Amino acid sequence: MKNNVFYYSTSSNAFQMEGARNLHGRTDSIWDWYTKTYFKIPPNNSTEREINSIEVASDFYHKYKSDVKIMKDLGLNAFVYNMDWTRIFPKDENYVNPMGLQFYDNLFNELSKNKIKPIPILFHWDTPMWLEIKGGWTSKEILPAFRNYCSTVFKYLGKYTDVWFVNDENKSFTLDGYLGNIFPPCKNSPSDFVKAIHNLNMSAAIAKEEFLKAKNEGYVSEDSILGIDDDWSPPIVWNNGNDEKQNEDLINNYNAWMRDFWIDPNIKGEYPKVFWDYLKENKLDANILEEELSYLQKFKLDFIGWNFYRPYFITNKNNNVDIKLLHKEPVSYSFGDFVVVLPKEHKNYTKWLWPIYPEYLEVGLKAYKDKYNLPIMIIENGFGDFDDKSNELILDIDRINYLQPILESVNKCRKLDLNLFGYSMWTFCDIFSPSAGYRKDYGLVSVDFNSQIKERKPKLSYCYYKNVIMSNGEDTNFDKERLVKELSNLLINWDILWK
Repeated sequence: MKNNVFYYSTSSNAFQMEGARNLHGRTDSIWDWYTKTYFKIPPNNSTEREINSIEVASDFYHKYKSDVKIMKDLGLNAFVYNMDWTRIFPKDENYVNPMGLQFYDNLFNELSKNKIKPIPILFHWDTPMWLEIKGGWTSKEILPAFRNYCSTVFKYLGKYTDVWFVNDENKSFTLDGYLGNIFPPCKNSPSDFVKAIHNLNMSAAIAKEEFLKAKNEGYVSEDSILGIDDDWSPPIVWNNGNDEKQNEDLINNYNAWMRDFWIDPNIKGEYPKVFWDYLKENKLDANILEEELSYLQKFKLDFIGWNFYRPYFITNKNNNVDIKLLHKEPVSYSFGDFVVVLPKEHKNYTKWLWPIYPEYLEVGLKAYKDKYNLPIMIIENGFGDFDDKSNELILDIDRINYLQPILESVNKCRKLDLNLFGYSMWTFCDIFSPSAGYRKDYGLVSVDFNSQIKERKPKLSYCYYKNVIMSNGEDTNFDKERLVKELSNLLINWDILWK
């Protein structure tokens, strides 16, 4: 990647957006199984978790051409997309589904024709069910299958882009799906957790080896880069006393577990000490072979993606915190010296109790620069809400209020030489959320999920982000009345072919 272009993008994910789950040779992933098995619809306006069908979702599979038109009008010069392994390899590690591959070729070609760079992510939580039956990420059988997937994708799609990611949010995937049971595959097993994370790390090194082969064979350009995407939340020490050394130790322990552990193996080629101590203390066998540690060291990734939504307030595990000071019980893990808390004294939260604290975007980027000094792209940042879609104009002003200081900080950080080369907003249009189904709106574009055609409609935030992009990030301020006029005019000319 040689150019100095800054990427203004949106991000999305196949199982949350694509639909067409049983069409053209595709079979189930673990998220198909999970949403069918644990289907649940809470009352309206409740923040209780909804687990809904992903059979159609936002129907991006059929609507990608009109969606790309909308992306072009928005002014995007990139689109981050988490691909669907199962659509390309629906039954075993050797059979390539031509129609699955054709869909991504069509999508990437359509994006490229409209001067929007595809930025693919190879894996985001949706293990093929045929592989899960063999043990999924707890079994080394998954690694040759992932190698074939990588080599196939690089061979047939490598010509479209020079920016790639292997994995997205290994932390959420394994903490909630392997150490816990609220995401598939619902293992709730420390033993499965450590095996899964090591195999995920190995998969990234395998991807890098295949990436280098693809460069030698001319499938991927020589200057292409391959990264890993993580969702570290910078820490804020809360109610932990005034001992500076104690607080520094707490932050270091938190960062070792909640940042370093998830990216060091693929960025530095090694596990942090806390992981080896955890294995020893808990008598766990992660099935790590000596030659695999050398392999991680040999095939390190090139850059970092960061999903920034919020910081975490933390305090020491041994503190007796008055629950009356918190919105809910502290969250603790089987590792680390910290717990995550939601103090009432912080007044700015989303409806899902995610702290709003835009200052920590700069704090986080500086921390990444200090530790890794690699190129970095913000891959996810956005605002989940109950958007009012009852009127002609969707005036999601709370989303704009959230985004404005974030985008102001992005522009500042570009000038501070923090290695930042792109910002991608979560997400393009309303989609299925793993934590809240279809009731948690994230999109700049509304999707009418009650419509047979999943009709699209821009929100006020669409006009806001469009203006920011037009100014190359320099003008992040907004005037509500002016934006409302722009949205009204946009809807007058909203071509039926875009809906």
